[in-house]
Amino acid sequence: MRNNETMTEFEQRLERLIRIPSVYSDDSPPFGKNVQEVLREFLKIGEEDGFMTENTEDYAGHIEFGEGEELFGILAHLDVVPAGNGWSVPPFELTKKNGSLYGRGVQDDKGPLIAAYMAMKSLKEEGFVPKKRVRLIAGTDEEREWKGIEYYFKKQEMPDFGFTPDAVFPVIHAEKGLLDFQLKLEVSPETTEQTTCVQQIEAGERLNMVPDTAEVTLLHKGEETLEFPEAEKVNSNGEEITVVYKGVSAHGSTPQRGENAILKAIDSLSCLSLPSAQKEAVLWLKEHLVEKDGDGLGIRSEDDVSGELTMNLGKLFVSGESWEAGLNVRYPVTRSYDELLTKLKRNLPDWITFTETDHMPSLFVPREHAGVQALLNSYRHVTGRSSGVEAIGGATYARVLKTGVAFGAIFPESPDTAHQADEMVRSEDMSQAIEIYKNAIYEWTKE
Repeated sequence: MRNNETMTEFEQRLERLIRIPSVYSDDSPPFGKNVQEVLREFLKIGEEDGFMTENTEDYAGHIEFGEGEELFGILAHLDVVPAGNGWSVPPFELTKKNGSLYGRGVQDDKGPLIAAYMAMKSLKEEGFVPKKRVRLIAGTDEEREWKGIEYYFKKQEMPDFGFTPDAVFPVIHAEKGLLDFQLKLEVSPETTEQTTCVQQIEAGERLNMVPDTAEVTLLHKGEETLEFPEAEKVNSNGEEITVVYKGVSAHGSTPQRGENAILKAIDSLSCLSLPSAQKEAVLWLKEHLVEKDGDGLGIRSEDDVSGELTMNLGKLFVSGESWEAGLNVRYPVTRSYDELLTKLKRNLPDWITFTETDHMPSLFVPREHAGVQALLNSYRHVTGRSSGVEAIGGATYARVLKTGVAFGAIFPESPDTAHQADEMVRSEDMSQAIEIYKNAIYEWTKE
C-alpha cells in the first residue's frame, strides 16, 4: 500500500473514533455509553478489514492476526479526558490543517492506536503471516482507574512481550511511580467579624490534568471593593461574588508545561481578609503546594534514570467547612514508595488528613532486553536516527504487561499536546510511526 493511500485510510478510520466523545460516564456500565460505542466501533473497523476480533464484555477488546504459541501484544486505549476549554476547532471532529490533525484523542491515544492498526493491516494485505500471534488490545479506562485493562487480563492471555504506543519514541524503558492522594483540611466554623469568607471552590476534573479553570464563590458583606487582578471574570449578585480564574491545561506528568488555575485562585485568596481558619488553610495551600517538584511537602527527589519528582495539584473542592485537595505525584524509579509516604505524612500538620487514592509502582526494563533492542533497531532502521532508551513521568499500559515498554507514537521534537486544548499530531509523525510499527511487528514475529 502506497504511503498516500495508507494515510487516507488512517484518517478515515481515525475520524470514526474521534467523533465519539469517549469520556468516562456512569450512564451505562462499565464506563459509559460513549466508551462502549467507541470500543465497538474500533472492533467493527477490524471486522470490516478481515481481522479476528473479540470484545471482552465492553471492558476492552482486541484485534488479532498471525499464528503460533507466542503472543506479541500492542496495548492502546480508546477513552479520552474531557475536552476542557480553549479549543479553536471542534474537539470531537477530526480537523486537518497545516499538515496536522486535531481532535481530542488524536495524540492520546486514538491516533497512535490506529497507527499500530494500519501497520498490522498493511502487513496483512502484503500477505505476511506472523509466526507469533499479534494482538492489538484496546482499553477503555486508562485515563481513570485502569479497571478495563485489569478486567481484560483476568479473562484473556497475557502477552509474552509487547509495547504501548502511548508515549514518545524511541523506547521508554522506565516510568516513574505514580501516587494519587487527597488532603482533607479541617477548617472549623467560627464566629467572626470578617466581612469576607469563602463559600465554595470548584476546580479540576482529573488529577492527571493541570486544571485550566477554577471558580471561587465568596460571601462579602462589607462596602469595600475587592480586587482580583488575576481573575478572568468576576460576577456580583448581592453579597455573593463569583470569581473565575483561567489557566493552561497540560498533562499531570508535566505540570511545568501548564498554568494551574487553582494556584492562581489560591494566590488571589491569600491577599484577602478571611476568617482565621480559612486564612490558615489558604496560606498553607499556597506555601506547600505551589512547588511542582514537591519541595513544599518535603518529598523532592530525583535520580539519573528518570529525573525529578513532579507534583500536580489537580483538584480543589471547597463547600462550607469541607476543604479537599487532590494531588498527583510521579516519583523517580529508583526511589522508595514507602520512604515517599513516610516523608509526606511527616510533613503534614495534624489538622490535615492524608488519604491515598491510587498507586502504581514504577516500571523499569533494562536496555539490554531483547525486546527493547528489537524495537530500538526498528526505530533506527526507519528513521536513520541513533537513539537510546528514555524515561518518562507518564503512566502507560506497559505497566500491566509481564514485560513491556512504551514505544512512540510521537517523536522527541513533536509538540506534546496530550490533555490540552487543540490536541494535535503531525501527519508526518503518524506516517512514520506506521512504518516503524510495521517494521517492529515484522522483525519480532517473522520467525
